[in-house]
Amino acid sequence: MDINNAFDIIVGRAERVLRAKGYRQEPVAASETELTALYIGDLAYSIVYTFSNKRIVLCSCAVEDDAPDNEWKTLATWLFDPESDGTKEAESIGDDFADTIRGPKQTTAVQKQKKRKKDGENNVDPLFLANRMVTYFPELKDEIAYEKAHYESFRGITFATEKIAPRFSKMVEQANEKKIEKISQGLSALYTSGDLDTKGIITYIMLNSVESDEKFLQLIDAFSVNDKKIAKAARKLRGKNIKPEKIKKQKKYVSDTLNR
Repeated sequence: MDINNAFDIIVGRAERVLRAKGYRQEPVAASETELTALYIGDLAYSIVYTFSNKRIVLCSCAVEDDAPDNEWKTLATWLFDPESDGTKEAESIGDDFADTIRGPKQTTAVQKQKKRKKDGENNVDPLFLANRMVTYFPELKDEIAYEKAHYESFRGITFATEKIAPRFSKMVEQANEKKIEKISQGLSALYTSGDLDTKGIITYIMLNSVESDEKFLQLIDAFSVNDKKIAKAARKLRGKNIKPEKIKKQKKYVSDTLNR
């Protein structure tokens, strides 16, 4: 799918909510590295697609003198690959951005000015992974919204175990080789950019939910040599109950002077 068309779809769905709130679109200088849409109102919103990492983000910041103060906070992040994703995925991202703007959480996120870790190499977290799974399982969208509304922080491991893994294993069981190849490429990209929790969810929870060893190997085909080794090592733990390490009791020593 042409990325410009996809970007228009995503921005269009978010823009409808922004226009209803009285926001106006501001012109942005053309760039060879990214696509950007900027809106100004009570706050400033930007939607940016970066060609290099195929990532599209919704950001917001406060407004000073009718201009962004540039203390941008990331509200939502998705991956979009024009070679494999299409209209359905673009619409899903646009709807998520629209819901984020529509809800009260966006104002809170900006006003609190919470400090976040700067974007690094491993900046795909469990929530990002869950959002990406919406392209395969649209019903997850409402369940993610419920999770975010009822818990202070997104319970990535619990959500992946209860909501994603059962659907993922069923999908893989019914998928043909071509679809598994596409899934493998997507998982590999998420694993490469994932934080430690995300890597663990992919290997230990999602991949291990697949019964067939043959399909498991197909799923990690796009992984790097080292990542394949990690996935295979996690496969060996499948079905095992790993107990937490017991804390050793420290020996108590009584001073000799107390015994005199």
